Amino acid sequence: MYRILIVDDEQLERDALKAIINRGVDSIIEIQEAVNGREAIVKARSFSPDIIFLDIRMPGIDGIEASRMIRETNPSISIIFLTAYNQFEYAHEAIHIGVDDFIIKPSSERRIIEVISKVINKIENLRTDLRHRENSNIRLSRATDSLENEFIYILSIRGITEEKFNNYLSILDVNFYLARAGILKLLFNTYPLHVDSDYQKKVLKKRCMHMLKSSLAKKGIIGLFNTDLSNIYFLLNQEKKENKSLEELDVSNLISAIIKEIKININIEVLIGIGSLFSEPSKALTSFLHAKNNLGSMQDKKKASLPYKEETNTLFPVHLEIGMEQAVMSGKREAAMGVFQQICEWFESSTLHFEEKKKSLIELITILKHATGYQLPNGVCILDESDIRNAAESINLLTLFNILLNDLLEQINKIHEVENSPAIEKVCKFIEDNYHTDITLEEAASQCSLSSFYFSKLFKKSKKITFIDYLTNRRIEEAKKYLSKTNLSIKEISQCVGYNDPNYFTRVFKRVVSTSPTSYRNNNMLKQQ
Repeated sequence: MYRILIVDDEQLERDALKAIINRGVDSIIEIQEAVNGREAIVKARSFSPDIIFLDIRMPGIDGIEASRMIRETNPSISIIFLTAYNQFEYAHEAIHIGVDDFIIKPSSERRIIEVISKVINKIENLRTDLRHRENSNIRLSRATDSLENEFIYILSIRGITEEKFNNYLSILDVNFYLARAGILKLLFNTYPLHVDSDYQKKVLKKRCMHMLKSSLAKKGIIGLFNTDLSNIYFLLNQEKKENKSLEELDVSNLISAIIKEIKININIEVLIGIGSLFSEPSKALTSFLHAKNNLGSMQDKKKASLPYKEETNTLFPVHLEIGMEQAVMSGKREAAMGVFQQICEWFESSTLHFEEKKKSLIELITILKHATGYQLPNGVCILDESDIRNAAESINLLTLFNILLNDLLEQINKIHEVENSPAIEKVCKFIEDNYHTDITLEEAASQCSLSSFYFSKLFKKSKKITFIDYLTNRRIEEAKKYLSKTNLSIKEISQCVGYNDPNYFTRVFKRVVSTSPTSYRNNNMLKQQ
């Protein structure tokens, strides 16, 4: 759809131009008219045309002045001047304003169609470019969100090396001087409506995350977030020493203000734990542990402040949830069994109704499945919870949970076994046998029955190099042998080592070896002589 505004003080001129456009342009066109410059300015705002045919000589505000004022509010509108032979003194001014073309009155139908077709093509190209930019921005935003989630996950669960820490921040375009870890837990049972589905929880977590981000921004604090785990994990970051935002932060008041703001705007209660300051990436995990302890302390205080009769509405102890999540994701069976014993003790001492206890345990299973999925090859943890959902008494419930917990630990430990298994060596043997063919990442991953995403991470962890770089280096090493020992042409060698395009092979060779294949061959011949 293209909107066209025809501005001319002569009715016949407007009618003639309108008829020509309707006859000669195939695109869907909506046309409106204006009789003078002032009306053109008003309609340009209300109608938002893509193209304006504008007569230069009109009473009152002329076409030149009208186009200048229109350009101020909407610089993207295409303007075509309607002019007479003796009005070329306006050409310089028109060029300065940035008009798209001139049509000299009277003009042929062919000329008018030619001009409007050219302008429509220009508009369509601009729209296509805009769509591409928007799509690129959307993809970039999604990739950035995913990377941010991954960064906070690794930082809070596994810990991270300084090199990886700096790499993540570099890609996310974030500087680092000081940081504090943080965790926000939503108390879903305090929300006015019943929250049952994962989708409802995800929406509420997103809303709380945006509120948290807004509150931090008011304090001049940059936050990085992960909303994919059971709680919202975040990192408060201070980029410069001069900022002092975290060094002088009143944590208690900040937490109180955020909790109050979320309660007012979203009508849900939350708990927030803030960890210790750290300036070295290796201390990040410790800061997250402090945040978890502070989160648990907040829940204990909340429980202590409630009347005894309200205890039936309290949640499953947060420190047990966090402890079990940590133990399972690390694959530590002894630690997991220790937390399981504490859960059994809570079952015995809590005054909650059995169904509420069962509901808390099912919620914990959901949290563990979600968190464990991050480490599994296909990103999904499959467990059969049907027996637990049908359990009718505490003993059976806990026995079934223990069985399910062991199943979960077995899945995690199998992944650790894969990481230490000969699976990657099998792929390296596959590369050795097939480097001369067009090997893809997906094809290599299928050799060890892993997803391409997980295989890529596993390969780099094992070989300290990406799959693509490993394959490239193997091909280049073989190319060196061909260059040294044969008289094959560069094109023939490139095909022998898996490159169909000799120009691309030359660029890759030069990037890896720092010299071209021809220079490498000549230098090698000189050395042999």
